[in-house]
Amino acid sequence: MLLQIQFLHPEFLYGLTLLTVPIVLHLFSLRRYKKVYFSNFNFLEALQQQRKNSSRLKNLLLLLLRLAIISCIVLAFATPYINPEHKLPTQPETNQVIIYADNSFSMSNTGSRGTLLEESKKYLFDIINNYPNGTRFRLLTNEAANDLVLTKEQIANALGELKITPDTKPLSQVIKESRELKGRQPATLFIISDFQKKNCDFQHIVQDSTMETIFLVIKPENQSNVYINGVNFDQAFHQKNQNDKIHISVINASDREFHNLPVTLTINGKKKSISQIDIPARSEKKISISYLNTDDGFYKGIAEITDFPVVFDNKFFFSYGIHPKTNIGYLWQKETNPYFAKLFSDSTTFHFTTFPVNQLATQNLSCYNLLILDNIPTLSSGVESLLQEYLLNGGNLFFIPPADSPENLNRFLQKLQAPQWTQKDTNTTITHLETQASLFKNVLEQEDAKAVLPRIRHFYVLSTPTGTEKLLTDKKNHTLLAAKTLGKGNLYVSAFNFNPDNSDMVYHPLFVPLMANMACQVNSALNTSYQLNTEQNVTIRTRNYQENIPLKIQRDDRSFEFIPDIRKNFSGEITLTNCNNIRDAGLYEVIQDNQVIDVLAWNYDRTESRMEFCNEKELQQQFPQARIENIKTTQMDQNSNLVKEIVLQDNNKYLTFWFILLAVAFLLAEQIVWKRKLN
Repeated sequence: MLLQIQFLHPEFLYGLTLLTVPIVLHLFSLRRYKKVYFSNFNFLEALQQQRKNSSRLKNLLLLLLRLAIISCIVLAFATPYINPEHKLPTQPETNQVIIYADNSFSMSNTGSRGTLLEESKKYLFDIINNYPNGTRFRLLTNEAANDLVLTKEQIANALGELKITPDTKPLSQVIKESRELKGRQPATLFIISDFQKKNCDFQHIVQDSTMETIFLVIKPENQSNVYINGVNFDQAFHQKNQNDKIHISVINASDREFHNLPVTLTINGKKKSISQIDIPARSEKKISISYLNTDDGFYKGIAEITDFPVVFDNKFFFSYGIHPKTNIGYLWQKETNPYFAKLFSDSTTFHFTTFPVNQLATQNLSCYNLLILDNIPTLSSGVESLLQEYLLNGGNLFFIPPADSPENLNRFLQKLQAPQWTQKDTNTTITHLETQASLFKNVLEQEDAKAVLPRIRHFYVLSTPTGTEKLLTDKKNHTLLAAKTLGKGNLYVSAFNFNPDNSDMVYHPLFVPLMANMACQVNSALNTSYQLNTEQNVTIRTRNYQENIPLKIQRDDRSFEFIPDIRKNFSGEITLTNCNNIRDAGLYEVIQDNQVIDVLAWNYDRTESRMEFCNEKELQQQFPQARIENIKTTQMDQNSNLVKEIVLQDNNKYLTFWFILLAVAFLLAEQIVWKRKLN
């Protein structure tokens, strides 16, 4: 059986028309002989005739060599190959190729000749160029899929513009989207990725026998990474002139130990601390930094390390706010307890206002951090609605039981599914303070079992429905102070009255931190940061929000801004629903009426930070029918040969090298003939 030569790019054969150039030049270069008359030199005639014949033979040989040179070069560009099995080439109209190019953060890691993304682009360009014209391409990346059919030129341009993105897709989603794009027609799917384990969800993959899948595994040279996983505070809330202590979590996701790794804390553009830590391989370490909150307003924080080449997780952004004054409202019906006014009026941090409960409707409740309802036996339905809305929108509400029957108030508390007052009891002493609760965190330097806590003469036994936090209890485990989070606010219910004739709480040192923390607890339920590409609700500080005035979210460096969609949920929270417009981690200001009413921080997902990858063997076990290839990033020429083998899927033997070698040989022969003198 004779071998048959075929061409991968037959369009280059039009270049054979260049063969006319040396032929035309040869015809026009024929020398015309001029007659010169001599006397009788007959012997020269034979010599001249001999040289004339040699010259014609030389010119003809040069012409043939030049034609051979041009032919070999053109044929080399057409990519000739031998097809021993006489397999027919794939028809372009039925050939459908889907390419998934992983452009997640892990592909910013280094290979031998740049980032993994850039090396994978070179490899994909090679794949595209080896397909004939007319092939239909579709491109999948980590952004939202589209059903556009691309030509060779269009997909090459799209790949050239491809950039790293914070988005990721699990392998199951890539294969699912590929099935949807190809429809009922057969297709070839190329998946080029580093195949991080967290994206290889094999258990969710549904395979398709009509789609030939080829996994191209590209491995980073660097498999070490150190990153900041998050931050948290000792304090449940933040105050002016308060020493804050932040804990920065640093994770070493590599097999080597790092020494003297710099960790920087920046608050509002000023470096608060630069520390150095040693962190063992495959471990987590927390570094604690203390600093002073010196001003009111919003605090923009950045915790940062220095680590290359994976840098997206080197920074962690966070934010919180401190209000100039904490407003406290004291509601009464018959008489007031003067000790509350005395406690808060002596401080520049608090602004204390007292008013009867029947004037509640005339107050702007959103400006109060804490409302104290002291010894109020009944509430009208209108007042109940106002208090419920205030609580759900982020306020703190403190109920002190009335001296008379609390049944009317119990109906309101029951509606909120909050603790209620039941039977009366007498003479008890607080024996346990829940120091792990946010209300009492850092109140005591150390617990003292011999400490004398307030005594109580009369109290109600409190019920404790699900979600209730017991803050103060006695030796019989009766709850004397309970808390429950409702919406964005906190509801506190006391089992006893704070009047001096009933308890000595107002004389005890515990009274000051108890009420101060209760008033400042408004910050505790707010996030210091959000994570990009999640379904997490984004809420703003509702106390500064004004209805019917549009909002604008703007990055603090003014490089990006957009108008958010706003919704008020059933709990009264103001949520932002289109924050997927934010693509970059950083600090963003929420602006209303040209005033900054909140600062929100966004961070990238840290799951891309772990350098754990699936190898070819693991992929082969899950996809026995697929072709698994390891890209040799250090040997791009070997990769090119591999591409041709994969694309054509046969035993073709390529002759490009031999035609180039022939062209060089013919060129050398042409030079030898040209320089050879005629005898």
